[in-house]
Amino acid sequence: MANEKHAVNLVDYFKTGYTLIVDDMTNMRRTIKNMLRQIGSSNVMEADDGDSALDVLRGNPGCRFILLDWNMPRMPGIYAAREIRADMAMQDIPILMITAEVDRDQIAQAGEIGVNGYIVKPFVANLLAEKIHGILDARANPPEHVKLIKVGEQLLRQGQHQKALQLFERAKEMRDTARIHVHIGEAFEMSGNADKAQAAYATAIQQNPQFLKAHVKSADLYLKEGNQDAALVSLQKASEISPANADRHIAIGKIYVDKGEPEKAAASFGAAVKRESSKASEIAEDLLKMGKPEMAEHYFRASLEKSTDTIHTYNRLGISLRRQGKWKEAILEYETALKIDPSDEGLYFNMAKAYVEGGNLKMAEKNFQKALDVNPNLTAAQRELEAIKKGTPLT
Repeated sequence: MANEKHAVNLVDYFKTGYTLIVDDMTNMRRTIKNMLRQIGSSNVMEADDGDSALDVLRGNPGCRFILLDWNMPRMPGIYAAREIRADMAMQDIPILMITAEVDRDQIAQAGEIGVNGYIVKPFVANLLAEKIHGILDARANPPEHVKLIKVGEQLLRQGQHQKALQLFERAKEMRDTARIHVHIGEAFEMSGNADKAQAAYATAIQQNPQFLKAHVKSADLYLKEGNQDAALVSLQKASEISPANADRHIAIGKIYVDKGEPEKAAASFGAAVKRESSKASEIAEDLLKMGKPEMAEHYFRASLEKSTDTIHTYNRLGISLRRQGKWKEAILEYETALKIDPSDEGLYFNMAKAYVEGGNLKMAEKNFQKALDVNPNLTAAQRELEAIKKGTPLT
């Protein structure tokens, strides 16, 4: 029968994946883990903050349920929930928010972005089981418009844009929500109609200004079209909604670089590094590709403070210095790196190139030879040596 309800067995449900507990308190994670074992979830992963939760989810497909604490220091649970709901690969994972008190504004905010339920500390295993079962039961027996959306999503993944669009339009007639308009926009975008896609994203934003995914999708499409000014507006709004996303700050910074506004770019990159210090190296590499070696130098130096691959970072820092004509400073960085690993042929080779750029062919020849002593098969160094001996050093 079409209206037959499907009963959910928690043990069976959790057999096919893992549950993620996200809480900055070790004791709380341990307590919840014990409760989950009592109700049938034995495969449990943990994260101590919203940003680490995103890393776990992206690196470990198969999450079946997320228990997410609202208040955490680096990335609060509500920000993490927004990021999860904005990511197509994770957007359907059930989320139960854990709060310290019943706050109507918080509950409304969580509901708007697609959180499935909430539970207030302290709680017992029976209440947790009841909350989880309620969420899973609602998902197993969704209303008709949600069923249409699910089928439409499958059709989109299969490339059947028009059929998906028809289902989304039918779902919209039943319940007009921001989520449905984003799906409509995706269907238009995948069929090559950018104007209608942007119009759908704009409608979603109008209906729910806090719906992160609508801003993200709009920004991505604007970037594809080369409209950096419009993309910047969307990215800035997305960053206001979820300020802990380092990648978004980097995207904003790169637009400012292209627009010739280095101070604003530096502020955005600084915000990214503040949230994730490991992003300094990524920013530096992007800046090097964008032809901004002086800015890249700054972030390579910042990266050295946290980097686990210091040889690579010193090498890249040296390149950024050489592109500024600072060949003497580059040599100093290569020498520092060689103290860490005196058997790296790449360091000798790059240092030799710096000497060539500085006109010191004697030292260049010496270091090309050292590179060959480490790796006799380094043909690039052999070519450089032969060119020097002929009096025509390669530039």
